[in-house]
Amino acid sequence: MREADTATPITVAILGAGTNGADLLATLLTISGVKVLAVADPDPVAPGMVMARASGVPTTTDRVQAIRDADVILDTSGDTEPILPSHPAWVRGAATRLLLLTLHQDRKTQVQLHLHERMALMKSLLAAAAHELNNPLCIITGYSALVGAHVRTGEWGELRGDAQNIAEAADRLHRLTERFLKFARPAFKVGASSDVNECIVAVIGMLEHDLRRSEIRVELDLGSSLPPASGDGRALQEVVSNLVTNARDMITERRQGSVITVRTSLALDNAASRQPECVEIQVIDDGPGIEPMHLPHIFEPLFTTRRPGPNMGLGLSICYGIVTALGGTIFCESEPGRGAVFVVRLMPAGATSNKPDV
Repeated sequence: MREADTATPITVAILGAGTNGADLLATLLTISGVKVLAVADPDPVAPGMVMARASGVPTTTDRVQAIRDADVILDTSGDTEPILPSHPAWVRGAATRLLLLTLHQDRKTQVQLHLHERMALMKSLLAAAAHELNNPLCIITGYSALVGAHVRTGEWGELRGDAQNIAEAADRLHRLTERFLKFARPAFKVGASSDVNECIVAVIGMLEHDLRRSEIRVELDLGSSLPPASGDGRALQEVVSNLVTNARDMITERRQGSVITVRTSLALDNAASRQPECVEIQVIDDGPGIEPMHLPHIFEPLFTTRRPGPNMGLGLSICYGIVTALGGTIFCESEPGRGAVFVVRLMPAGATSNKPDV
């Protein structure tokens, strides 16, 4: 028997495909670093056998064949004697029951933790929403009272300013609710495709004045002959706009950097099992970069490293929601003091196979 290490998956054979065997199989299929070689049971329609076939795991009625080359044998068959008494990792009897109880308890704990995390996130979202919505509401309430006072005193000239302040606060409320809705329900056309380069040019055109005012130069390095990307154009524009705006805010707040580069290309998606080639968008800035401790959290809702202000910490989480809903991937590479690179990878339109066309 070979020893398992971190680079080689642990191979497992399951004997007995009743309820316990099916439970073991369902759990093992979710664990990286474990490979189920086979499930064996004399009943070909036992629950574990059906699940194994549906999951692409080999099944057999020959127990000897099943345990061949397995690092660990999990025996739920109830047989009194093992086939290979000398096998160093034959788990059976009370040991198997203990393993099942442990897995069930672990699953229960994970569910409880998931619920706790969701409740904590909901409380944070509600608290942030209440705080952000309260500011413009206070402005509207205050200036509404002033309108009444100015009418009573006949100060008609003040009404124009009161109305303008109320309108600006109402617009702020509208933009806040839009961002909450985009976070909760990213809207885009299902099955749509778009020209990534056209989306980027449109976004930069909309942001050009604001970027110039912030003394930030945008450089476009757009690949030629790119296939249309899977995704609605408006949704992709929202992603690019949020990424460029995020880069701008980091540069202007820290007063470090002055260039944002947007690059597109046809790239290999080594982390994906869908297509070897994908349409890639990179948004690169020469700003202050991101601390390593913050990188794992940048796509979490409400996470922000900026000073208190109008930023809600939802922009990057909205990007993540849109890109993943379109079947793509998004990640960031950064070092403190060396800027950041946000990478979006999308499937070419119509690409559904996980193998390249031959």
